[in-house]
Amino acid sequence: MAFNYYEPSTLRGVIKNSIPLRLFFRDRFFSNHILFPTEQVSFEFSSAHRRLAPYVNPRIGSESISRDGYEVRDSRPPLVAPERVITNDTLMQKLLGEAPFNSGLSPEDRAAQIIAQDVIELQDAIWRREEYMCARVKQDGKLYIKGNGVNAIVDYGFKNVKSIDKTEKWDENFDILGQLNEYSDELLKAGFNADMLLLGRDAAKALLTNKKLIKLLDARRIELGEIRPVSLENGVKYLGHIATYGVDFDVYTYTEFYPDENGDLKSIIDPETCLIMSSTEQNSMLYGSVTLLDKNGDYMNYMEEYVPNTWFTQKPPQRFMSISSRPLPMPHNLDSWFVLKNVVNGTD
Repeated sequence: MAFNYYEPSTLRGVIKNSIPLRLFFRDRFFSNHILFPTEQVSFEFSSAHRRLAPYVNPRIGSESISRDGYEVRDSRPPLVAPERVITNDTLMQKLLGEAPFNSGLSPEDRAAQIIAQDVIELQDAIWRREEYMCARVKQDGKLYIKGNGVNAIVDYGFKNVKSIDKTEKWDENFDILGQLNEYSDELLKAGFNADMLLLGRDAAKALLTNKKLIKLLDARRIELGEIRPVSLENGVKYLGHIATYGVDFDVYTYTEFYPDENGDLKSIIDPETCLIMSSTEQNSMLYGSVTLLDKNGDYMNYMEEYVPNTWFTQKPPQRFMSISSRPLPMPHNLDSWFVLKNVVNGTD
């Protein structure tokens, strides 16, 4: 029996295959959004210090102590501006799920549906770029901006990065918890309680198969933690809690991918990377203004996160749709997290 492509039940089963939008880094660590009226934005890094109140002679009186300072830097956020074009050929092609013949859709109706879908996909593309930017800042402490006619680096001056040498790799017998305790102390010195681990997939596997950790968690009379993986929203998996050996962490891994310059999918968290963080950490997304030409040819400055624009040409007849944005992640305190790279030999 021949398959009937025109049956309503068949057409209802044609659903657009969309990849879930996962924005864990952006929404969890850079949820505060700040708009600027100019293309250039300002970074403000704070530094806190421990101070003891001074002893003073009662005949001399009080003694002045300095205030905590902050550093201001300026930068121009990169312009992100994906676009789509609608041509006569686009309008003549049927939409996904549309009946091949006599569907009742006019070219105008089809154009409206195409534009609506394009807006969603362009916005998703920008959000994925923001997620990638936030993920790289958290792993590298700097942002490499490469594109068509663009090649720049935004260096935040982050210092808490350790590339693990071969003597400290996370094999099944290595003292992983001792190492984590050592670098957690670095955050404590800066005033941050390290209570969260975010692991690449190879680092997570190494942690969960570490014999010393398994032996500690297998203790029957003392509650030292629990490994019980649970899938959460946004592609995040909660692996469990570790409260022993000087560390007290909730442990997570995050599965999301991005296409590299060659179009190959790469993990958004490097597989061999471990992020030691504080759950109280707060950062921001800065948005510079976007300048566009209006329909009269005048320059207009928009102080917005995302600026849609549409225009057309007569020869050839084409309509363009774009969304422009100037996003830039801003860490508030460069001492609030620590990065361990190459804890195992990655597979990505």
